[in-house]
Amino acid sequence: MKKITLGALIAMLLAGGSVAGYKIVRDTKADAFENSVHQVVYVADGDTVDVENKVRIRLLGINAPERGDCHYAESRDYLKTLLGDAHVRIEKDITGADRYGRLLRYMYIVADTPSEDDVFVNEALVRQGHAKVLAVAPDNRYRDLLASAQEDAKLNGRGLWSECAQEESPSLREVDAGPENPTCTIKGNISEKAYGRNYFLEGCPNYNRIKIDTRKGESYFCTEQEAEDAGFSRSASCANTF
Repeated sequence: MKKITLGALIAMLLAGGSVAGYKIVRDTKADAFENSVHQVVYVADGDTVDVENKVRIRLLGINAPERGDCHYAESRDYLKTLLGDAHVRIEKDITGADRYGRLLRYMYIVADTPSEDDVFVNEALVRQGHAKVLAVAPDNRYRDLLASAQEDAKLNGRGLWSECAQEESPSLREVDAGPENPTCTIKGNISEKAYGRNYFLEGCPNYNRIKIDTRKGESYFCTEQEAEDAGFSRSASCANTF
């Protein structure tokens, strides 16, 4: 029987995909990046930082004040102080990057000892009133946790909820983004009056009056199933329309 070299064996395994139920799993650059510990080298504002090699990360699920808005400097300075010289790990949801090329991630400060908890940076910013919740489908893994943190910050008047209560920040005003695809006209709306997350089809009452602001987690959808998968329910006002 001929001897099989190690190189030939690996080639066979790669070609077949598995032997006796075992598969070869290759480490990818994406896996290596996600599983590494990083160092923040620059804080741009309260929700955007750079890690080594000038990789820019936009913190998922939150929205901090923009330059010129109330509480901008305080939000940025809090994040600088929170991160300090700590090492961080990052976590991906569904979307990899935004249209500006920034990686969309959750961020944690790595604890010094195994018995300590990591610090969830995104939540800390919201809970201390230095950022607001920005739930955008499909990246809603921590939507409920962040929403709870925001309610706590509002109830206790922390940060921007105290300083900016009487101000309407230009960057947070409701603006209808309009559908990117003109055939995707189902409006996924998040009500601030306890009506929840509802979607409206063309022909529903008040359809034309509803504005969709993607910064609040609202969105246009192509199908009802897509809207429901994102956590929206058909508005009761549409029941007698179709």
